[in-house]
Amino acid sequence: MRPAFTLAFTFMFGATLVACGGDTGRADASTSVTTAQPTATDPGASTGASSTDVPTSGTGTGGSATDSASSNPGDTTDATSAGPTTSPDTDASTGAATATTTDTTTADTTTADTTTGVMPEACPCPDDLLVPLDDGIFVLSKTAVLWKYLPGANKFEMLGPIKCDVAPSTFSMGVDREGYAWVQFSDLQIRKVDITNVSDCSDPGFVPLQDGVENFGMAFVSNSAEDKCDRIYGNHYNGVAMGKGISEFFSVDPMTLDLVQLGKSDYGLAEVSGTGDGRAFLFAGPDPADLIEVDKNTGATISTIPLPGVKTGGGFAFAFFAGDFYFFTDAESDGTSEVTHIDYDDSDKNGKQDLKVVLQDAPLRVVGAGVSTCAPLIPQ
Repeated sequence: MRPAFTLAFTFMFGATLVACGGDTGRADASTSVTTAQPTATDPGASTGASSTDVPTSGTGTGGSATDSASSNPGDTTDATSAGPTTSPDTDASTGAATATTTDTTTADTTTADTTTGVMPEACPCPDDLLVPLDDGIFVLSKTAVLWKYLPGANKFEMLGPIKCDVAPSTFSMGVDREGYAWVQFSDLQIRKVDITNVSDCSDPGFVPLQDGVENFGMAFVSNSAEDKCDRIYGNHYNGVAMGKGISEFFSVDPMTLDLVQLGKSDYGLAEVSGTGDGRAFLFAGPDPADLIEVDKNTGATISTIPLPGVKTGGGFAFAFFAGDFYFFTDAESDGTSEVTHIDYDDSDKNGKQDLKVVLQDAPLRVVGAGVSTCAPLIPQ
């Protein structure tokens, strides 16, 4: 168990990265817009929530841009892999034969008793963290303060300012299965931060500018529904909103931290989110933005859902949690974010992927969002 960290201050709202550029050649599906009753869980929160019915399919374009430094109100300051190999071993205390299996995808080593055939899980979720991985979305402010958004309660909690040896201007973030936030700073450096103690910051050894890739949207994605081991997937943030194969889609080898090119992406201004069952998604502007599922092995677009009314503005991020997506956007470019929810899995069974602003004027501008693949895949 890592040291306990006291959660401080409960707020509302969140967003990530910056938007720019115009909309070219998009084909947005028709929508019907209704006005919802206000939803607010914090004194002083804006009460003008809106709801938009989004069709289950469609095509569109998207992008985002680089965030400029600004103050945030409320802030205190994988490619192909080799299969497992097995070698015999002997338990020195019992003399029982064992087999040691090494998964070269993750460098995890597990030992099974050959008399029972029981193999421990290769990449288990920790069950002793004082900051749980399975109840919310971790979000990062532009000024390097780590927060947590709790979808069930529709509120924010501040975990604290990150204490790293890098100037506190952040760009993106992913969260792994072990409870570490991998933070990319604006100067391209990546640091690994313990979510239970945000002053615990280390250099994992990632070398910037591999293959010319500068800043990038990032997320941890599991290998598959059966293989829960995860790795970073990234989309190069190159300033070009959209176009056929205009950006690079890649993974980061979990053993060497080498960047592994997987293919081309049609979006150069995008954030990335992953799921515990091995799927990868992009959230790309400009305005309105799109939700895009991509082939994790090639970066090719699988499907696109237009997000009418969702403007990325001065910064944006998103994450998958419990069957749905949550988008954090600074539409007004005022240093605070809105939170928009899409009922991606149609859990209310009304035949629509309803899109709704659930919070406005968050206490920070979100530039990174991350959910561990230990988080639930379906509504709880």
